[in-house]
Amino acid sequence: MWQQIASAIEDLNPEILKNACLALAGIFTSIVSTLMGEHQHLFYWLFSFVVADYLTGIFAAARTGTWSSREGLRGVVRKFLILLTAIGFHGVDQILNEPWIGAWAIGALSLNELISILENIEKSGFGSIIPRRVRDMLALVQEEHKTRLKNKLPGGVKNERAL
Repeated sequence: MWQQIASAIEDLNPEILKNACLALAGIFTSIVSTLMGEHQHLFYWLFSFVVADYLTGIFAAARTGTWSSREGLRGVVRKFLILLTAIGFHGVDQILNEPWIGAWAIGALSLNELISILENIEKSGFGSIIPRRVRDMLALVQEEHKTRLKNKLPGGVKNERAL
Protein backbone atom coordinates (compact mmCIF):
# COMPACT_ATOMS: atom_id res chain seq x y z
CA MET A 1 0.00 0.00 0.00
CA TRP A 2 2.71 2.49 0.98
CA GLN A 3 4.65 1.67 -2.18
CA GLN A 4 1.57 2.45 -4.26
CA ILE A 5 1.12 5.77 -2.48
CA ALA A 6 4.82 6.63 -2.90
CA SER A 7 4.77 5.77 -6.60
CA ALA A 8 1.57 7.79 -7.10
CA ILE A 9 3.24 10.80 -5.49
CA GLU A 10 6.35 10.34 -7.62
CA ASP A 11 4.21 10.21 -10.76
CA LEU A 12 2.46 13.50 -9.94
CA ASN A 13 3.25 16.44 -12.13
CA PRO A 14 4.90 19.19 -10.03
CA GLU A 15 2.58 21.71 -11.67
CA ILE A 16 -0.48 19.83 -10.39
CA LEU A 17 1.03 19.68 -6.89
CA LYS A 18 1.77 23.42 -6.99
CA ASN A 19 -1.76 24.21 -8.13
CA ALA A 20 -3.24 21.99 -5.40
CA CYS A 21 -1.19 23.79 -2.73
CA LEU A 22 -2.22 27.18 -4.10
CA ALA A 23 -5.87 26.09 -4.15
CA LEU A 24 -5.67 24.93 -0.51
CA ALA A 25 -4.01 28.21 0.50
CA GLY A 26 -6.69 30.17 -1.34
CA ILE A 27 -9.48 28.22 0.34
CA PHE A 28 -7.86 28.71 3.76
CA THR A 29 -7.38 32.46 3.31
CA SER A 30 -10.90 32.98 1.98
CA ILE A 31 -12.40 31.09 4.91
CA VAL A 32 -10.30 33.08 7.39
CA SER A 33 -11.20 36.34 5.65
CA THR A 34 -14.90 35.48 5.76
CA LEU A 35 -14.87 34.32 9.39
CA MET A 36 -12.47 36.82 10.92
CA GLY A 37 -13.15 40.07 9.06
CA GLU A 38 -11.01 42.86 10.49
CA HIS A 39 -9.14 40.40 12.72
CA GLN A 40 -7.84 38.23 9.90
CA HIS A 41 -4.28 39.56 10.15
CA LEU A 42 -4.23 38.88 13.88
CA PHE A 43 -5.57 35.40 13.17
CA TYR A 44 -2.75 34.77 10.67
CA TRP A 45 -0.25 35.68 13.38
CA LEU A 46 -1.96 33.32 15.81
CA PHE A 47 -1.97 30.60 13.17
CA SER A 48 1.77 31.13 12.60
CA PHE A 49 2.42 30.87 16.34
CA VAL A 50 0.28 27.72 16.57
CA VAL A 51 2.22 26.05 13.74
CA ALA A 52 5.57 27.17 15.17
CA ASP A 53 4.60 25.89 18.63
CA TYR A 54 3.57 22.53 17.25
CA LEU A 55 6.79 22.16 15.23
CA THR A 56 9.04 23.23 18.11
CA GLY A 57 7.10 20.85 20.37
CA ILE A 58 7.79 17.98 17.97
CA PHE A 59 11.46 18.96 17.85
CA ALA A 60 11.71 19.18 21.66
CA ALA A 61 9.98 15.82 22.08
CA ALA A 62 12.31 14.22 19.54
CA ARG A 63 15.38 15.68 21.27
CA THR A 64 14.24 14.53 24.73
CA GLY A 65 13.02 11.13 23.54
CA THR A 66 9.45 11.73 24.67
CA TRP A 67 7.79 11.73 21.25
CA SER A 68 4.58 9.74 20.98
CA SER A 69 1.98 9.74 18.24
CA ARG A 70 -0.82 9.92 20.82
CA GLU A 71 0.62 13.11 22.31
CA GLY A 72 1.15 14.47 18.79
CA LEU A 73 -2.51 13.88 17.99
CA ARG A 74 -3.55 15.53 21.26
CA GLY A 75 -1.38 18.48 20.27
CA VAL A 76 -3.13 18.80 16.90
CA VAL A 77 -6.52 18.71 18.62
CA ARG A 78 -5.39 21.36 21.15
CA LYS A 79 -4.12 23.61 18.36
CA PHE A 80 -7.39 23.22 16.47
CA LEU A 81 -9.31 24.15 19.63
CA ILE A 82 -7.14 27.24 20.11
CA LEU A 83 -8.00 28.40 16.59
CA LEU A 84 -11.70 27.68 17.19
CA THR A 85 -11.53 29.69 20.42
CA ALA A 86 -10.14 32.67 18.52
CA ILE A 87 -12.93 32.38 15.96
CA GLY A 88 -15.48 32.10 18.78
CA PHE A 89 -14.24 35.25 20.51
CA HIS A 90 -14.36 37.09 17.20
CA GLY A 91 -17.99 35.98 16.89
CA VAL A 92 -18.72 37.32 20.38
CA ASP A 93 -17.15 40.67 19.53
CA GLN A 94 -19.30 40.84 16.38
CA ILE A 95 -22.45 40.07 18.36
CA LEU A 96 -21.66 42.66 21.04
CA ASN A 97 -20.20 45.12 18.51
CA GLU A 98 -17.05 45.41 20.63
CA PRO A 99 -14.04 44.73 18.35
CA TRP A 100 -11.56 44.81 21.23
CA ILE A 101 -12.86 41.44 22.52
CA GLY A 102 -11.64 39.46 19.50
CA ALA A 103 -8.35 41.36 19.33
CA TRP A 104 -7.76 40.82 23.05
CA ALA A 105 -8.52 37.10 22.84
CA ILE A 106 -6.30 36.54 19.82
CA GLY A 107 -3.52 38.52 21.51
CA ALA A 108 -3.80 36.46 24.70
CA LEU A 109 -3.81 33.19 22.76
CA SER A 110 -0.81 34.37 20.70
CA LEU A 111 1.10 35.30 23.84
CA ASN A 112 0.39 31.86 25.30
CA GLU A 113 1.67 30.21 22.11
CA LEU A 114 4.80 32.38 22.14
CA ILE A 115 5.54 31.34 25.73
CA SER A 116 5.08 27.71 24.72
CA ILE A 117 7.48 28.17 21.80
CA LEU A 118 10.11 29.54 24.19
CA GLU A 119 9.52 26.61 26.56
CA ASN A 120 9.99 24.16 23.68
CA ILE A 121 13.22 25.87 22.66
CA GLU A 122 14.42 25.58 26.25
CA LYS A 123 13.40 21.88 26.46
CA SER A 124 15.16 21.06 23.21
CA GLY A 125 18.47 22.27 24.61
CA PHE A 126 18.72 25.55 22.70
CA GLY A 127 17.73 27.81 25.57
CA SER A 128 21.02 29.68 25.25
CA ILE A 129 19.70 31.52 22.18
CA ILE A 130 16.95 33.06 24.33
CA PRO A 131 18.18 36.20 26.13
CA ARG A 132 18.77 35.72 29.88
CA ARG A 133 16.08 38.24 30.92
CA VAL A 134 13.47 36.49 28.78
CA ARG A 135 14.49 33.13 30.25
CA ASP A 136 14.16 34.58 33.76
CA MET A 137 10.68 35.92 32.94
CA LEU A 138 9.73 32.53 31.52
CA ALA A 139 10.85 30.78 34.71
CA LEU A 140 8.86 33.31 36.75
CA VAL A 141 5.72 32.70 34.67
CA GLN A 142 6.11 28.93 35.02
CA GLU A 143 6.57 29.19 38.80
CA GLU A 144 3.54 31.47 39.12
CA HIS A 145 1.49 29.01 37.05
CA LYS A 146 2.51 26.11 39.30
CA THR A 147 1.66 28.13 42.41
CA ARG A 148 -1.78 29.01 41.08
CA LEU A 149 -2.48 25.38 40.21
CA LYS A 150 -1.41 24.23 43.68
CA ASN A 151 -3.74 26.78 45.27
CA LYS A 152 -6.69 25.70 43.12
CA LEU A 153 -6.35 21.95 43.71
CA PRO A 154 -7.77 20.54 46.95
CA GLY A 155 -5.15 19.47 49.45
CA GLY A 156 -2.25 20.72 47.33
CA VAL A 157 -0.45 18.75 44.71
CA LYS A 158 1.42 15.67 45.82
CA ASN A 159 2.71 14.76 42.36
CA GLU A 160 4.73 17.27 40.33
CA ARG A 161 3.83 15.35 37.13
CA ALA A 162 0.25 16.52 37.57
CA LEU A 163 1.42 20.03 36.78
